Amino acid sequence: MIGTTTYTIQIDGTEIDVQIDRNNEITVQGKPGYVIDLIEVDKNRYSLLINGSSHSMTLERKNEGKFIANINGKEYQCTVEDERSKRLREFIADTAGTDGPVEITAPMPGMVIDISVTEGETVNENQPLVVLEAMKMENEIRSIIKGDIQTIHIETGQAVEKGQKLITIKS
Repeated sequence: MIGTTTYTIQIDGTEIDVQIDRNNEITVQGKPGYVIDLIEVDKNRYSLLINGSSHSMTLERKNEGKFIANINGKEYQCTVEDERSKRLREFIADTAGTDGPVEITAPMPGMVIDISVTEGETVNENQPLVVLEAMKMENEIRSIIKGDIQTIHIETGQAVEKGQKLITIKS
């Protein structure tokens, strides 16, 4: 839906889908009608209102997208992931564990901003390969395996489509 931001939130291992539209109307797990207000009272301390019910909350950021939330004295391990980050993670997971050459493809349309490797170079799993700019955001594409760069199919400055081959890695 246009103007809607989707987040996947994991709270103590339970995954929850949350959508916020441009009018700040919130849908949780497909159920609309949530009214949520969050006001910072002090550093990392918040007043949280959920459908008129007041809660005291502290929020500690651990690293990118990971938090510890304490709501009314109960601690929760939380991970927040926007739709783009979720698609990138799922794409990497879907292509991991294959035998033979691995084709690294564009998870979304965009512009190649940087190529961090050269043909013949040995790369490690999770090593940066390419930076794509999409929707004015830079997205780092990383290797999903340890191997040798067999072929680089793109050039810096080139526009690419979703699913287009970027790099072939031989394991």
